[in-house]
Amino acid sequence: MRNTIEYQDLIWVDINEPTLEDVEYLRNNFRLHPLTLKTIIPAIHHPDLEIFRNYIFIILHHPDSGEKENMEIQELDIIAGKNYLITSHYKVISPLNSIFEECLKSEKLKEDYLKRGVGYLLFVILKKFLREKLTKIDEVEREIDLVQNEIFLGKEKETVRKISLLKTKTLAHWRVVEPQRIIFDSLKSVAPKLLGQDFKHHYFVLLRINHEIEDALRNSKETIESLERTNHILVTLRLDEVIKILTIFSAIILPLNLLASIWGMNTGLPLANTAFGFWLIILIMLATLSATIIYFKFRKWF
Repeated sequence: MRNTIEYQDLIWVDINEPTLEDVEYLRNNFRLHPLTLKTIIPAIHHPDLEIFRNYIFIILHHPDSGEKENMEIQELDIIAGKNYLITSHYKVISPLNSIFEECLKSEKLKEDYLKRGVGYLLFVILKKFLREKLTKIDEVEREIDLVQNEIFLGKEKETVRKISLLKTKTLAHWRVVEPQRIIFDSLKSVAPKLLGQDFKHHYFVLLRINHEIEDALRNSKETIESLERTNHILVTLRLDEVIKILTIFSAIILPLNLLASIWGMNTGLPLANTAFGFWLIILIMLATLSATIIYFKFRKWF
């Protein structure tokens, strides 16, 4: 689906789920290099920045989980020329869609975004794009705080699953953000040359936000790893306690089993044929049990 927004001599073309027909439209209406047209379909799984004589071609990725636990990586292709901006994606990308919808619904916002040219419009889109990522990472950090508060409540098994999900989310974000560092680092020098020197500071802002995202992800990653180690220690300690109790119980029962086995043999053992033999054997077993427990208490084994 293809939608356009026009303001004076500037045009913004947004393509959702690009088709060969859309590629042909771009070929006929914009002077784009054949390599660029070939890259729009199919999806590319790595970020890229290509500089041509009259435009910049950017490939970015956006992690989005929505209501799902699994993270989905969405591609966004951006072609920025002097008087046109083309955005192409295979699924709706919320930060991009929100700006496009604002331009359609409000003439004032449309003017604010487009009147300063493609350089500013591209900056607004990328800033929204990065802020959305930062918001997602903030959500992960809030989930980390909840897990951190629950970790000593005796819910180690549930915590293992939550930590694994958080680790998966953080790694998915990192897989997207880390390779795109070079894109924003290059944009700060490339974009102003083509789209106007007035926006040089704007693209430094984008690089700074990207650094903030990287720092937040590193902090989240380190915190999750610490929580994972702590939870593993708690699980191990709980397991050790269970094994300790079972071992003590087995050690207490072992002498009683030995005595029962000895007097269970038909070999004319003492007390076997006396009137009170059974109760005497029971008394011996109770005495042995008491002695074993007292010895374990003395050694502070429980």
